Amino acid sequence: MKKLKFVRALMFFVAVAAAGIAGAAEQHQVVNVTGIQSYDVEGTPGNAVIDLNLGALAQVTSVSWNFDITAHDPSWLSEMQVSFTSSSGDGVVFTASGTDESGSEHQEGSVNLNDLGLAFNVGADGKLHLEFSEAYKDLPGQADGQWDAGSFTIGYVSAVPEPSTYAMMMLGLLAVGAVARRRQR
Repeated sequence: MKKLKFVRALMFFVAVAAAGIAGAAEQHQVVNVTGIQSYDVEGTPGNAVIDLNLGALAQVTSVSWNFDITAHDPSWLSEMQVSFTSSSGDGVVFTASGTDESGSEHQEGSVNLNDLGLAFNVGADGKLHLEFSEAYKDLPGQADGQWDAGSFTIGYVSAVPEPSTYAMMMLGLLAVGAVARRRQR
């Protein structure tokens, strides 16, 4: 009887470990920003918006970028921004540049949101909302800036296990079952 309890406990441990290992792999989604106009302050109708489906309750863990931008005079490069938010409004705002003048610029880099304590979960709808906006509106009736070329890469961890996770769990359970069967003989 003790052996059977041990085998059951071992099977449970293997299943939980397999689910944890496979479910924790960071996935990536690339967003092409080429040609997106930057018009007005966040929340203004007419701003460019992209909605991504990351899967229910996925956690956004990192953002990488590589792009070229232009701010039209008198607007500044530092006013161009993108907000990454869930349906409930949780998220982060990304400022494209630190340059307080108009012109063109190339930016690239990455940030681990976990390291900064800024990782957040999307809602049950799985939607990540990207809104391209301005911190300050300078040019009435026209775009203050443009994302000339490039992309953002969003890193996230899925809350719902993928099929490979279930396959790994089944292999673990079969292995534990085989060990248990050999012990009984």
